[in-house]
Amino acid sequence: MVRSWLARTLVLVACALPGAARAQVLAPETLHGLVDLRLSAASGERGWLDGGFGKTQVSGGHGLEAELAEASLEWRPRFNFAVSAVVTAHLQPRLDPEVDLGEAFLQVRGPPGPAGRLSARAGLFYPPVSLEHDGVAWTTPDMLSASAINSWIGEEVKVAGVEATATRMLGEHEVSATAAVFGWNDTSGTLLSFRGWALHGVKAGSATSLPLPPLSGFMRNRQARVSDPFYELDRRAGYYGRVEWRPPAPVALNALYYDNAGDRRAVEARQWAWETRFLNLGARWEPDERTRVLAQAMNGETLMGFRTPYGLWLDMGFSSAYLLAQRDVGEHTLSARLDWFETRDRTFQAADNNYEDGWALTGAWRQRLTPHADVLVEAMHVASSRPSRTLTGEAAEQDQTVLQTALRLRF
Repeated sequence: MVRSWLARTLVLVACALPGAARAQVLAPETLHGLVDLRLSAASGERGWLDGGFGKTQVSGGHGLEAELAEASLEWRPRFNFAVSAVVTAHLQPRLDPEVDLGEAFLQVRGPPGPAGRLSARAGLFYPPVSLEHDGVAWTTPDMLSASAINSWIGEEVKVAGVEATATRMLGEHEVSATAAVFGWNDTSGTLLSFRGWALHGVKAGSATSLPLPPLSGFMRNRQARVSDPFYELDRRAGYYGRVEWRPPAPVALNALYYDNAGDRRAVEARQWAWETRFLNLGARWEPDERTRVLAQAMNGETLMGFRTPYGLWLDMGFSSAYLLAQRDVGEHTLSARLDWFETRDRTFQAADNNYEDGWALTGAWRQRLTPHADVLVEAMHVASSRPSRTLTGEAAEQDQTVLQTALRLRF
C-alpha cells in the first residue's frame, strides 16, 4: 500500500509541477547504481542472517564464500529547481524478499534568504543518524561493514513520515534544526533485543522479514520467529528532533532524539509494537582535506509486552559508541574503527536474559581502480558475551574474525 501510494505521488508531482517539461526525470544523470561482488571467510559462530546469534552477516566455518552481496539502483529525478525525489531499490540475495524498496521520498528545498533556508522531505527514509552512509543507495563507500549503531539504523529504524529542516547562519556559525513525525516503525527494537547488536551492510526494505535467533521458552510462543521492521501496529505517530552546529572550524556536531511512541501491548501476527527511544550524539572532524575522524554515541531503551509482578515482558537499555578514522592516500583510502556496545536487560532475566557486552575492531582498505570501480578489503574482529547463546548449547562468550573483499561497480 505504501509503495503504490509513493509511486502515484511521484507521477502526479512530475506531471503537475510548473516547469515539469524542463525537469530531469529520466535523464542519465538521475540514475545511479551499485553492484557489490563479495568474497568472505569467517571463524566463530553462526551468523544472524542464518538464524544464529552472530554479530556479522557471515557465518563461521563455511570456508571461502563468493556471492553477490548487493545490487542497488538509485533514481534521483528533479522536477524543478526546488522539488526533487529519491527512490532506491535493492537486490540483496540473502534477504526475504530478495528485491525490495529502500528509500522513496519527495524533497523540497527553498532558496536561501536572510533568515536562512528551509527544506523538507516526505515518504520512506532513514532518520539522519548515520555519519557513515554517504554513498550511492545509502552505502558506506569506504568500508564493507557499518558500525553497530548505524547497522541497527539500517535494520530497524527506517520510517515513513514527514521531516522539515531549518538552516541559518549565525555569524560564522551554521546551525540547523530538524523535526519529523513518522509511522511504520513500531517493531523497532525486536532484533536489537533478541539478537543484540551486529555490524554489517544489510539494509531492510519496506517488505523485509529478518530472522530472529532461537527464543527463550517464555518468548517462543509470544513472538514470531521473524521480525518485520517496517510495520504499523498502534496508529500512533512517533517523532524525532535533531540539531547540528558547524562552527568556523573543520568540525560538525549533532544531537538527535528519537521516540517511536510505540504502544508496547499492540500485536498482530505475533509482531509486537515496541516502545523505543534513544539519544544519538555525532561528531565529524576533518583536520585536513585527506583526513576524517567520525564518532557517534547512542543511549536508549526499548520496552515490550504486558506488566507482570516481575516487571514488563521486556525492558532493556542499550548503548553503543564508535570512533572511526580515515585517511586518503592517493587513490587509496585507509579506515580503522573501534566499536563498543552493550544491552542491559532490566527485568524477567530468569526466563529471558538479553544482557550483552561486546567490542569490535575493524580495518579496511579501498583502492580506486577506475572512476566506476573500487576494490575493498576489510578485516573485523568481534568479541561479545551474551547469556542467551546458551539456549542453543553455545558458550555465552564468543569471538569471531571476518575477512572480506569486494569488487564494487558504480554507474
